[in-house]
Amino acid sequence: MQTKRNTISATQSAGTNKTTSRSKICFGAFLCRISTKNANVPFDISNIKWYNYVIKTYYDSIIMLLRHITEVTLIYFHTKLSLLFATISAAFMMYFTNTHAYGIAEEFSATIPLTSEKGIITLDNGQQWFKVTELEDGRNYLISAKNSNGQNVLLTADDKQSAEYIWRFYEDKMVTSTAAHYNYLYSDSHCLGCYENDLYLTHDWWTEGDQTWNYVDGKFYYIDNGKKTYLTYSESSTSPFGCTDNADDAADIELYSCGEELARCIKTQPCAQSFAIEGSGYPAPEFTVELFDDSIVVDNIKWFSDGEESETGVLNFTDNDLANLPTGIHHVSCIVEAHDSDNHYYREKSQEALFVVTKGVVPDSIITFSDIHEQYDLISKAIENVLDNTGGYIPSLIVCTGDMINGPTMDYDTMINTYAPRIKPYLGGLDTVYVAGNHDSSKAVSELSLKAGLGADSSFSEGCGVIFNGNSDSVATNGKNSISANNIIVYGINYESLNSSPQTLQDYDNIKSQLENFLNEKAKNYKGEIIIISAHAGLHALGVQPQSGSRIGSWSGSTAYNIINSYEIANLINSYVKKYDMNILYLFGHDHSQGEYEFILTEGDTLICPTNSKEYQTNTLELAFTYAHSGYLSTSIGTADAHFSFIYRNGNNLEYELFKAGSSEYVRHTEIPLKSLKLLNSNSTVSTSKANNNNNNGNSPKTSGRFNITPFLIISLVMVIISRKHKK
Repeated sequence: MQTKRNTISATQSAGTNKTTSRSKICFGAFLCRISTKNANVPFDISNIKWYNYVIKTYYDSIIMLLRHITEVTLIYFHTKLSLLFATISAAFMMYFTNTHAYGIAEEFSATIPLTSEKGIITLDNGQQWFKVTELEDGRNYLISAKNSNGQNVLLTADDKQSAEYIWRFYEDKMVTSTAAHYNYLYSDSHCLGCYENDLYLTHDWWTEGDQTWNYVDGKFYYIDNGKKTYLTYSESSTSPFGCTDNADDAADIELYSCGEELARCIKTQPCAQSFAIEGSGYPAPEFTVELFDDSIVVDNIKWFSDGEESETGVLNFTDNDLANLPTGIHHVSCIVEAHDSDNHYYREKSQEALFVVTKGVVPDSIITFSDIHEQYDLISKAIENVLDNTGGYIPSLIVCTGDMINGPTMDYDTMINTYAPRIKPYLGGLDTVYVAGNHDSSKAVSELSLKAGLGADSSFSEGCGVIFNGNSDSVATNGKNSISANNIIVYGINYESLNSSPQTLQDYDNIKSQLENFLNEKAKNYKGEIIIISAHAGLHALGVQPQSGSRIGSWSGSTAYNIINSYEIANLINSYVKKYDMNILYLFGHDHSQGEYEFILTEGDTLICPTNSKEYQTNTLELAFTYAHSGYLSTSIGTADAHFSFIYRNGNNLEYELFKAGSSEYVRHTEIPLKSLKLLNSNSTVSTSKANNNNNNGNSPKTSGRFNITPFLIISLVMVIISRKHKK
């Protein structure tokens, strides 16, 4: 790689036969020239900061425009000319989004820091950086090799204006589940990339495959559509850092970071083992963190209880401040600082463990939500909402209806080892079951529900099946709050189970026979249970269903949202409800990115279902069951606004509440008559009298926005008695 490059040599370096890359650079230079013509910036192809900004601005605009033109044309027009125009637009969009844009650095140099000793680098400004083991989203890094004198040398991007060696790592997670994996390394002015065994300052755009930087076992490499390119260091070269596809030539790289957190070291996050009953004399709760490896030596650990520093120096913490408290919500966390024998440094703040003190459990009740997308603290806020609005009681069960993470569909190992441990602390020890969304690993989510041991059927490992049976021996043995849900059955449908070949098509026909078998078996000995079908995807046609409220037009979303043969599933459920008077609710999520707000349909309402989404064909039926969103429990994408549902049995009715987590805002209340009343007596963690006092008429448990007349009836009765005594 030459120290000084002009436009021609850079193009040749990218490959003389790479017409796409060459034309892209020429087009970028043209855009750069016209965009800087009237600005106080001289035109210079080596001005990478402007170059990347211009490429990003123009290409983003072009891609966005073409996407909208293609979508709107296909939706509103059906002529051959319109179809031809849409095809041409799509072709241009594919051209722009499947190629690279390359900037050209003047030089990659090696910067020697002020000092480097025992895994700590000190820069000229006195700032200390610590050797770490991994790349973490949103953190700054120094990328270092060793020269022949054993000194650390830092990968530095040089141009005419600056020399920059601090790189910020960023993972692109706000993408569809089918997108490739992307991450970036940015300095103040540059974006680092590899192409054709050469190191570049780039701005890359969507391609058909992954584009990621990775750091594993001392090797630093870039994956571009399956091809690995390793970082190299050659002290004798005028530009010492480069790259190669030969792993044997890869340099031994060290990674350094600074900030409030360094490398992760917590394998098991602190969690409450269960909730506590007010006035029961419960012991002080214990919290434990487990580290990844026995070789990691703890330097310091601090525990915090409700934000106040409580104890230091122990991995197992007994929080005496939380013993024998009244009803309420509490939070426990810790910060661990550690090192290992290879001079790697660790500093990690744990997740905040929720601890709940309650008066008891609302019988036959659930909190359910979907699309939490890594905002796990909202689960704690939802539990707190229910506690506040029921006078101090918790639900019998929590049901998560998919999309626990962001970004492309997650692999099994990362889901189990990284994300599942982050969710658990926010559940407060309450029994929970899960369904997989399009962003989740179906295998991992199935494992979570099966390991919960709450009556899940082994068939759920294949994508659909019972994930909770409140009247099972498993719940009687393993359940905590869920022993109060013995009239509830939850049947889960993972999103991945709908995949056809090719996987871009989803079809409910894939799970129809399994669902029919379940309903048929349940009908043989139906005892009036409340059956909740929890599926990430819905059954209605987006935009066509009037309540859908789509902003696009008569039909919105792709076949990933308008699932083929949805009508067959809706009609199947309808037939069993009508024939056997089954109490069935179908709850879903998924549609927030399409501009759809939560709605609910009950018996007698009309459901418009896709039959063949590719041909925009639908069919309608009059509902006999309840059909509703679980509530989008996040705030980052589309119409999601931190909503969740609280559903509970109240005499002969189900009360369906939609709340906003962390707010007193009351969104919606719906009363649903139960079709079958052959219900079992519900267990409870409180005395029968307390349970009855909390669930005795159409307004209890107390929820915001409704009026409880019971106290006034009692007062009136007392006044009548007193009045009669006065008359005597």
